[in-house]
Amino acid sequence: MKVAVTKATLQVPPTYFAVQHAIALSDRFDFRFFASAANVTDDTVRERVSITDVSRSIPLLRGRHYSFRDKIAPLLDVPTSRAISRWTPDVIHQHFATLSGAAVRAHRRRQVPMLVTVHGADVYVPFTPLASRRGLSRALLAHHQRTVLRAFDEASTVLAVSEYLAGRVVEAGADPRKVEVHYQGIDTDMYTPAVRPESSDVPVVAFVGALSEAKGVRDLLAASLSIASRTPHRLVFAGDGPLRELLDRAALEHSHVEVLGSVTRDRIKQLLAGATALALPTQEWKGWREAAGLVTLEAQAMGVPVVVYDSGGAREMFQHASTGLLVTEGDVAELGGAIEQILTLPGAEHAAMGQRARAFVVENRSLATSAAQLADHYQEAVS
Repeated sequence: MKVAVTKATLQVPPTYFAVQHAIALSDRFDFRFFASAANVTDDTVRERVSITDVSRSIPLLRGRHYSFRDKIAPLLDVPTSRAISRWTPDVIHQHFATLSGAAVRAHRRRQVPMLVTVHGADVYVPFTPLASRRGLSRALLAHHQRTVLRAFDEASTVLAVSEYLAGRVVEAGADPRKVEVHYQGIDTDMYTPAVRPESSDVPVVAFVGALSEAKGVRDLLAASLSIASRTPHRLVFAGDGPLRELLDRAALEHSHVEVLGSVTRDRIKQLLAGATALALPTQEWKGWREAAGLVTLEAQAMGVPVVVYDSGGAREMFQHASTGLLVTEGDVAELGGAIEQILTLPGAEHAAMGQRARAFVVENRSLATSAAQLADHYQEAVS
């Protein structure tokens, strides 16, 4: 079976979720990726995944930097859809309902099933009031809203990355009979437990993600400062974003705070390998909530307990009181208390929680499980 995986723009790293299932299922299906603009710098991915970057087939764009090609990708629906159609796929699998025009065109032309995986931000587009925008911005929002709803209508199946997001998809206008939950698993052979730090070492609280209000880094910083005097620890942020300057200033003022900035996947694994806990205080921001939170799965697969705000689909990625702690969204005092509880667990209890965390991911949220489920969706689509 030939599966065309489509995404308007494809950049690896960081978007490994778009390619991991194809790599895992390469012995069962013939995959090809189609993007209006791509920038894949991971040699392993380039060796194992076939990618058609339509922008590079256009003479005027061939030598242009990805940042430019990324911006004009929405204008390349027609040539991208033609490239998809020429490959004659049996199934089209579009990532994100926004910027899905090329996939929809090819689906209509070839009359083959189309699956759409929604990841979060795309689902919120229909909920954004047009009155909140003006001029060109308003026209662009209206276009995106039409594109999202058209993708929902044309898809044979809409795959949501959490139960929470599935509910929002239906609220946005998708036919509930089409909507299925498909958790995006992580590679439990890549993320494995490491030797924990010696008990005499200062424990580490890790954060991995965008340094933004939505990810709750301001709350995390405040919670850390509230417990630092009685429970010494290091707070390490990996990522970049609009609150980077705030955190850089905090690192200058408080010696236990460290900001790594954007780092490689290997560096993230190194950080998690030495972490005592991972914190993800993701929260509501301008109507948005976390759809899933894959970093919590990566941490747990490495035997690291997690502390997570009860927001969106984040709670579906772990088991409260077994593999980590769920905290009331926005409650900084409770967040600090939960982090402190993990940091002060006796060694044997912390190790047991880490073992349960690893088992939860392997049994319920692994890439192997996720890939097998996706294979079933492909088979059902053509049956």
